[in-house]
Amino acid sequence: MRTLPLFLLFLTWTTVALCQDVSAIPVAPVPPDRLELVTGPTQVPVSPEQRGALVALMNRAVSHYALHQRGGPPHVLQISFNATASTLNPGGAGQLRETWISGENWRWDGNLGGYTLLRISSNAAVYDQNPDSMIPLRLKMLANAVFAPIEGAPRKATIRTANVEWKGAQITCIMMSAEGNAQTPAAGRQWYETEYCIDPATGLLDIYSKAPGVYTVYDYANALSFHGRVLPGSITIAENGTTVLAAQLTSIADTDPSNTSPFTPTSRMIAQGPATALQLPTRFPLPGPGAAPGTAMQPVIVHAVIDAKGNVRESEVLQTSSVSAAALDFVTRMKFAPAATASGASPAEREAYINVRFRPAQ
Repeated sequence: MRTLPLFLLFLTWTTVALCQDVSAIPVAPVPPDRLELVTGPTQVPVSPEQRGALVALMNRAVSHYALHQRGGPPHVLQISFNATASTLNPGGAGQLRETWISGENWRWDGNLGGYTLLRISSNAAVYDQNPDSMIPLRLKMLANAVFAPIEGAPRKATIRTANVEWKGAQITCIMMSAEGNAQTPAAGRQWYETEYCIDPATGLLDIYSKAPGVYTVYDYANALSFHGRVLPGSITIAENGTTVLAAQLTSIADTDPSNTSPFTPTSRMIAQGPATALQLPTRFPLPGPGAAPGTAMQPVIVHAVIDAKGNVRESEVLQTSSVSAAALDFVTRMKFAPAATASGASPAEREAYINVRFRPAQ
């Protein structure tokens, strides 16, 4: 089994997709957004061949971002970015550099505002110069967008598709959710679906949306080519119609695998173990408090960082509605159970998209 670095180590809280409410209560549609391309009819794969073709398209897109796969070429990747403020960080200009030889030996150097990150894995032992500080939400979002935008196509996931137009070309949007959700050709995206819009001609990922209200856009105008992979020259992330992060992948180059000096911990670094590695974002539903007005359930997605003790440290709402403020306050005050981890590892902070579901008055 390969050992995954930093943002992919010990993926906990195995993604709990936002399951559809099976009651007869209608659900408000996903709000319009200029980056929400699926607004009309959708299709459901009706044969193993059709489903297999969609999975193959997703795997083709994944291959461009598989910089951490076992046996992959050692590299140094440089990223510069600008981010808006989040709960714990004022935002501003930032840098992120990855030096990677293998899943056992890698190094991250990063900064955003007054925050600095220096984390290494030396022969699979993780060391951190800032072990007690929270990693800013925007930095988590950037790493997910670059290294793991597509988590894979589970065999039993529900899949729907739509052919849409993006920048003058026809692309395929694939919407995935947990087994058991309605696999019907309903119009538009559903609240519980994650969306990947891929150009079938090139196999390149154009838009990734973990949850309604957040959209990562990949621009290949100044693409980087590296050992058969094509990486975007720039990445933009928007939440609730506003750009919160704009990044440029400035360079990627080979590095000498025999040079292990970047992975030698300094005397100031503290051994942490795998529990300090960042995790892929998760999704889960949460019944909202009280009752929302009207006849339809009104979901709201809250984007949050939950610390190792289950406290919400950062939070922001991805939709503007009559219940947005209540949803944000509800999540911020909650105490969650610590995330499950690999055997012997301590709970770690995690990023989550929480679907707060307000029910109508009875």
